[in-house]
Amino acid sequence: MGGIADLVPVIAATWPPARTQRVGPFTVPSGAGGGQRVSAARLTDPAATDATEAEIDAAIAALADFGQPPLFQVLDHQDALDARLAARGLILRDTTQAMVMPCADLAAAPPPVTCFATWPPLAIQTEIWAKGGIGPARLAVMERVTGPRMSFFGRTNDKPAGTAFVAIHQGCAMLHALEIAPAHRRKGLAATMMRAAADWAQTEGAVTMAILVTGENQPALGLYASLGFHAVGHYHYRSQRS
Repeated sequence: MGGIADLVPVIAATWPPARTQRVGPFTVPSGAGGGQRVSAARLTDPAATDATEAEIDAAIAALADFGQPPLFQVLDHQDALDARLAARGLILRDTTQAMVMPCADLAAAPPPVTCFATWPPLAIQTEIWAKGGIGPARLAVMERVTGPRMSFFGRTNDKPAGTAFVAIHQGCAMLHALEIAPAHRRKGLAATMMRAAADWAQTEGAVTMAILVTGENQPALGLYASLGFHAVGHYHYRSQRS
C-alpha cells in the first residue's frame, strides 16, 4: 500500500453505499443513513487534487437529490479541494488515519472459545453493535458487500464481549465496526479479534490488513500501533455546521 489513495477502492468495496452516481469528477453516494463514510462525495480519481466551483455545486446538488446535506471526503493530498470547501464555510470533521500491516505478521488462531468467525452475525453481535451506536443502517452496509466478508464474535470470561466486521477487496482485508462492550475493554480481546480476523483473511487470499481510526481515538491508535500497524495516510470530511 503506497498511501491513502490506494485504499480508496478498498474502502468503497468493503463498506459500500446504497448506490452512487458520477457527477463530473465526483462520485456522489446515497448513504441510506449508514454514516459519513458511505454518504460523503469524493473525487472519483483518488490521485486528483481539485475540482472547479461549478463541479462542487453539481456534487452538492446531487447530494441534495439523495436527501443529504453537503458532505465531502478529502484525502490528505487534496489541499486545493480542501481550501475551496473551507472557503464555502464547510467545516473540518473527523480526521481519520488509515493503517496497514501484512496479514502474515498479525494472523494467529484465537485461544479456545474467545473468538468465532460467523456469517451472518449472531443476534448478540447486533446487540453489542447497537449499544455502540452501530444500528440497522450500518448493518445494511455489511449486507451490501459482494466480496469475501465475515463477522467476528468475541467472548471474555464466557460472556459475549465484542464484535467486528471484515471484508476483502483485491488482496486487502479491511476491518470495520470493531466494538468491545465497555465492561470487557482492556482485557486483550480487541487484539485477539484482530489476529483472528487476519488469520481468516489469509485463508481467503488477503495479503494486507487495513483499518481506519479517527485521530481522536488515541486508545485505538495505540492498540493498532502495538500490533504492528503503520499509518499510510489520512482523510477528513468537510460538512455544514450542525
